[in-house]
Amino acid sequence: MSGSIQDMNNRVNQNRSLKPSNRARFKDSNRDNIYSDSVPALTKLDFKTVSEIELKKIKEKIKNRALKDRTRETYIFLFIVVALLGLLIVLFK
Repeated sequence: MSGSIQDMNNRVNQNRSLKPSNRARFKDSNRDNIYSDSVPALTKLDFKTVSEIELKKIKEKIKNRALKDRTRETYIFLFIVVALLGLLIVLFK
């Protein structure tokens, strides 16, 4: 019985040590770096630009791939349903 209480006390102490106020990165001047204004602003992301024709080709390719995946999933689902029905018919006949 006393082992369970000791385990509980150990867990409480471990949880208390995990509090943010006890972590080293929040002590002293480390916190100042987080909220400093000297940090440069986020840089603007540079996205690849493509022409309208290329964009249409890419969209069409994505649509075709999605359609192919959807039909494949449908065939797999139907195959599993037919196999299960066949198994049920064989088992309960």
